[in-house]
Amino acid sequence: MPLTLRYVARSDVGLVREGNEDSGYAGPYLLAVADGMGGHAAGEVASRAAIDMLVKADQPPDGDPIEVLSAAVSAANSRIDQLARADPTRAGMGTTSTSLLWNGVQLALGHIGDSRAYLLRDGGLTQITRDHTFVQSLVDDGRITPEDAREHPARSVVTKVLQGQSPIHPDYSIIDVQPGDRVLICSDGLSDVVTDREIEETLARARTVEDAADRLIAMTLDAGAPDNVTVVIGEIAEVDAADTVVDARETITVGSAAEDADPSDGEPAEFENDPEVMRYAPRTRHRRRRRGLRPVITVAAVLAVGWAGLSYANHWVRDQYYIGTSNGQVAIYQGVRHELGPVHLSELYEVPGDLPLEALPDVYRDEVGATIAAGDLDEAERLVHTLRLRACRAQERQTTAPASDETVFPGLDCSE
Repeated sequence: MPLTLRYVARSDVGLVREGNEDSGYAGPYLLAVADGMGGHAAGEVASRAAIDMLVKADQPPDGDPIEVLSAAVSAANSRIDQLARADPTRAGMGTTSTSLLWNGVQLALGHIGDSRAYLLRDGGLTQITRDHTFVQSLVDDGRITPEDAREHPARSVVTKVLQGQSPIHPDYSIIDVQPGDRVLICSDGLSDVVTDREIEETLARARTVEDAADRLIAMTLDAGAPDNVTVVIGEIAEVDAADTVVDARETITVGSAAEDADPSDGEPAEFENDPEVMRYAPRTRHRRRRRGLRPVITVAAVLAVGWAGLSYANHWVRDQYYIGTSNGQVAIYQGVRHELGPVHLSELYEVPGDLPLEALPDVYRDEVGATIAAGDLDEAERLVHTLRLRACRAQERQTTAPASDETVFPGLDCSE
């Protein structure tokens, strides 16, 4: 019998964020999620722009579905570049992009970033994407376990996104499907707080895709929902030949893309204290030098711009924090780890105490030695708490191992 795609999309701002930087889409031929980053409006602009371009592929693919999907992803990247060039305050914005294109027989998968796609078949869940993240590279190298990755201080740092840069290197593949299969695309707002086992059980037990999506959103909220969460679910179903016309079915757009705003309009993007700014380090844009510009600028303009720049820079630096070391202890610093000549741009803020650097497992010790950036003081304190937890777990494993002669760190406080 002919196959069709049943679908649903849901998105929620979560319990911590002020705005939704996720965008999602579900239609007869296309399922897609984009998780924007870059801080405030910039992340919303990037994810919305990506979905706007991807939606154009929501039709029966003419030719190789991977080529069709690749062209749509490239168009999304170009649109982000265009918007960033039009408004310099959006420089560095980006978005993940994970999408599935249905051709009536198979699904073409396009993926870049850390939004995930899963396949549920016969009650078993398989992740069909690979996270483009720093911690995934550590897992691939065998330096940490997948369980460690869920609690790693740098778990949100992505290594590849759509950011307007060229070339881009998404992952593409063909997914063979059969009746009864369910596919899920989600932002990390779901996968960071709901385990794969919980996702598997929910997708398998839900009577409809709508029930599954609603339940997954509810589970995320129950877990605290520290980030925006978006889920898009599709189900492969058999239909009678007389019911195979699907083009007229309703499409579903959620998140930032549902606001129906022109990304070129609105207020300039803001980049103050938002952790999304730090998810991906923007690369420098190389622009051609303009010739013929007047080389002389008035002294008044220079002074005004210089004063404004210094004021903004001072405010920005004072709002930054990072994790480093002080006298062998893990410590919190305020500012950034850079110097301007003799001027230090950071100062010691706090030494939480009873957390020796040497008590940390090797991988965390190296990262603290190189410093770990934090979006604000609360995040810095959460990172210290996580590091203390990892150190205490490592000590517990050492002290309970048979005939263990491993060093126990008396200066480590595990009473929390």
